[in-house]
Amino acid sequence: MRAHWISLLVGLALLLGALAFHAYATAIPPKSPRPAAVAEPVPGGTVALVFHGGPDARYTPKLLDRLAALRVRATFFVVGAAVNAHPELVRRMVDEGHEVGVGTFRNGPDGALDPAFTRAALAAAAGVHSGLSEPDQDTLDLTVRDPPAVVARTDVRQVVRLHVNSSAPDVVELLVREHAGSRFVSLSEARGGVVAGGEDAGIGVRTTGYALAFAQWHGGTIVVVLGVLSAIVAVLALLRTILQLGLAHTSRRLRRDDAVVGLEYAPDVSVVVPAYNEAANIVAAVRSIVASDHPGDVEVVVVDDGSVDGTGELVGALALPGVRVHRQENAGKPAALNAGIALARHEVLVLVDGDTVFRADTVSQVVRPLGADGVGAVSGNVKVANRRGVFGRWQHLEYCAGSNLDRQILNALGCLPTIPGAIGAFRRAALEQVGGISADTLAEDTDVTMAITRAGWKVVYEPGARAWTEVPTGVRGLYKQRYRWSYGTFQSMWKHRAARGRIGRLGLLYLFLFHVLLPLLAPALDVFVVYGAFIADAPWALVVWAGFLLMQTVSAGYALRLDGESLKPLWTFPLQQVAYRQLTYLVVVKSLVTALHGTPVRWQSSGREGLAADAVGGAAR
Repeated sequence: MRAHWISLLVGLALLLGALAFHAYATAIPPKSPRPAAVAEPVPGGTVALVFHGGPDARYTPKLLDRLAALRVRATFFVVGAAVNAHPELVRRMVDEGHEVGVGTFRNGPDGALDPAFTRAALAAAAGVHSGLSEPDQDTLDLTVRDPPAVVARTDVRQVVRLHVNSSAPDVVELLVREHAGSRFVSLSEARGGVVAGGEDAGIGVRTTGYALAFAQWHGGTIVVVLGVLSAIVAVLALLRTILQLGLAHTSRRLRRDDAVVGLEYAPDVSVVVPAYNEAANIVAAVRSIVASDHPGDVEVVVVDDGSVDGTGELVGALALPGVRVHRQENAGKPAALNAGIALARHEVLVLVDGDTVFRADTVSQVVRPLGADGVGAVSGNVKVANRRGVFGRWQHLEYCAGSNLDRQILNALGCLPTIPGAIGAFRRAALEQVGGISADTLAEDTDVTMAITRAGWKVVYEPGARAWTEVPTGVRGLYKQRYRWSYGTFQSMWKHRAARGRIGRLGLLYLFLFHVLLPLLAPALDVFVVYGAFIADAPWALVVWAGFLLMQTVSAGYALRLDGESLKPLWTFPLQQVAYRQLTYLVVVKSLVTALHGTPVRWQSSGREGLAADAVGGAAR
């Protein structure tokens, strides 16, 4: 996982670096006086022509044509940004024997970025290295544009410094005519040295030059793309918030109005608990189920799927009535569930993870909606048991403002795609109709839920059926868990891509928009805000982002209230959006790339610490 974070940080740094370089290279520098040209004598009988600025698409070709016609060599101090814009003109300078030195990176005296960047631009454009460097200087032709007047005031006993502009070709021709007996030499030759710009540049500086040139001329495109993606993210987030605030309330109202709520449906129930190395929580989980106040019979079937930590022995030692332990070689969670279902005596089944604890009325609450016609499965309300630390609070907020609120929305739309593995009730007939729990995906809960819906059964959400589960306490465990969930969801979406009805029209679309596209594009908004606030000198970007965060915080607060939770953890929400959600972005990106490559992924379990038991004496009561 460390390699993924390093790759993400390196990629982010390169992207921001490219945007920063683009902003610098394309910005118009503020005007400030240039330093006066330094008088530098040259040997008698020689004239040294030096041109500052450019290459310029309008003037440099004409100047080079005139120099070629007069057979005169000159020295050019090029501007790095202009070199990236017109590399062909720099190559022509070198090919025609002119000396090329590096000036500032932008036009003007304030453009004195490290000459190394201009050297890199020169290396990329012409493949040469130049050790000759001078800043831009004030020259006569910047204020006097009449060529004869410029020549009349020029002292050829000194280095003749000019700028690449419209008058430069005529000035050169007049100088050559007036000093026909003189030899025109490069600046380095006038100084008694070797002509600069003739050495081959190394691969390192060339690569740097190519990267900087790309950043300069394609950075604008990157900014536009980031802007478009940010707009898409904003629209999706706003749409999701509207759906959450509207349909979640509708779901609760429908539940109150629905006759299902008044049903006194209390069938005998078999609770199936697949368990692999769940010694930390299994005792608390089984005890909480046995303590149920459900009027009907409640049997518990614990399937020890090859545990090596004594999970099965711990359950057996409890010697609780109505609890059976089935041991088998490790075959995976789907196989353990199917084995438990086959051993169960009753027609109503509750499937529970081994790290989940119930309160006394959970079984009754989760099976009651099955009394309505056509209901084949029911999702319970999964709560975070270990929510004391900041990391636990973040996951608590994610469960309430994310997963559970999504279930409210999808329940109102009649297209619930996932019954969580932590708590779900099923009719045996519905499971048998779809062939039991499939091992085709890593998200067997999503897979079987979609299959049941496609088979014509109704799937509903019962928020009153609360169950507390232990969530990972570290980044590594969380990453492994969410990667499995994300990848398994992609698998299930692909497997059921041909689904019709509400699950096909709405359920899969919702998952694609808000569980794939939104987290996939959301980093663009963060990058765009950083670019606007700290690079492009647009502090309003922070205001927009703060407004966006406020909207999400209000939505999260509504979700907590809707779920009967305290608002106290809400203070951690802004930090969650800054830090925690970056991990979820990485998970989605990695899952999508892995899925597109068709790379097989094995089941990855995170370690348990027995923290689900905390809920027995706390929130679960």
